[in-house]
Order: sequence, then structure tokens, then C-alpha cells
Amino acid sequence: MNFSHLFYASFAWIRFLVCLLFLLLSITTTDTLLTLLLISVAALLIRGLDGVWQNLIHMLRLLRWFVLPILLLHLLFSHGELIFPGSGLPFTWQGIGQGLWLSIHLVCIFIVAMLMFRALNISEWNRLLLSLPLVGKYLPVYLMMLTPMRQQIHIVLNQLKQQWMLRRDWSKLPLLLLTSFRLALSCSRDQAACLWLRWPQTRYELAMYNKHSVSAPHRLAMNAIFLMVAIIACGIVLL
Repeated sequence: MNFSHLFYASFAWIRFLVCLLFLLLSITTTDTLLTLLLISVAALLIRGLDGVWQNLIHMLRLLRWFVLPILLLHLLFSHGELIFPGSGLPFTWQGIGQGLWLSIHLVCIFIVAMLMFRALNISEWNRLLLSLPLVGKYLPVYLMMLTPMRQQIHIVLNQLKQQWMLRRDWSKLPLLLLTSFRLALSCSRDQAACLWLRWPQTRYELAMYNKHSVSAPHRLAMNAIFLMVAIIACGIVLL
């Protein structure tokens, strides 16, 4: 039995709470060693759950577009001791330190958040979302549309990517991005139409979704957890 089977064989709430604790630590920590440790542990767990390194490498490639601007902005606009005095370059040691810390912190939050999404499987996440107060009863239709719409959009984006790779014309990049958004909206309309056409069968599936929703005690516990996360997030933003 591989690691992913052992991981998902444990209780869902234990997995959820442990990953939530990791996420809260990644957001609130100010210690560099703890941040690096969280990045290492989360990366190894993601590798164990996915079974391949490619997904983790893809995440790091996405992060470079966030990390590089942060480093550059801090390097150019932070006040402090100049690295090259007399050269006219505004690079400061304090800018490097602040940029590196913020970049590492961002990488830590991102990697741990990706681990958080893997804490539950698809059916468990669906039950969790359906148990949300007020909005939970409106979510089944969207959850049923999500998987086929994501697959269709993935195919469309791959076709656009292949066209871009054949002829890289940077002047047409804005038009390509606009086309991708329009195609994504078109895919959502197609999936909504398909859902409407198969509505009698869909009603039965919606009943099955509601049948497998979580119980009242679990709903209370989950609402308390979400309230705690929301309060912490608001506090971090305001501070």
C-alpha cells in the first residue's frame, strides 16, 4: 500500500485539522527556519500523495512570477544601506533581506495551501462544501458542473497553447488571453445547457449529494473552524 492510500485511509477530520494547523502556522510564523521546515514537509507530503515530482515542479514554476517581482521591488525601493555605494544603483541589503523573507513566506503559504487542498478527496470536499450554512444548498449544481467544465476548458487551453508554441507572436498575446477567457465562458454555457437537458437525472444526483451531507455535530464543528480561520485571516490583513 503506497503513501496516498495510507493517508486517505485515516479519518478525514484528522487530515483536515492537521493540514489546517500547517496552514495557520505558515501564515502566522515569523521564523525563517520554521518556514523552511514547513516548505520541506509540505513538499514531501505533496510528492508522496501525487506520486510524481512534476506537479510540485509546476507549482514552483508558477511561483516564480510572484517571487521575482517581489524581490525586484524590494531591491529597488527599500531604504537602507546601499550594496554598491557611489554606483547610482538603489540596491540595499535591507531590500534583499525583506524581499527574500517575503518570497519565502509566500512560497510557504502557497505550498502548504496546495497540501491543504489534498487533505480531502473530491467526495469529502463536496460533502464539506454542501454542509456550509446558507450557501450549501445552492452548491450541488455547480459542483456537478465543475468536473466536466474543467476538463473541457483544459482541452481548449491546451489547443491554444499549441497554437502559441507554433508561432510565438508577443503582439498577439493580449488577443490570445482574451480568446481564452471567451472560450472559458463558452464552455460554462455549454455545460449549463447540458445540465439543463439532463435535468430529471440531475435531480436524482442532487438528492444523492444531499443524502451524503455531513451530520449536524460535524456541521457545528466545521462552522467553528471556518469562523476561526476567518477571524485569523482578517486579523492578518488588518495588521
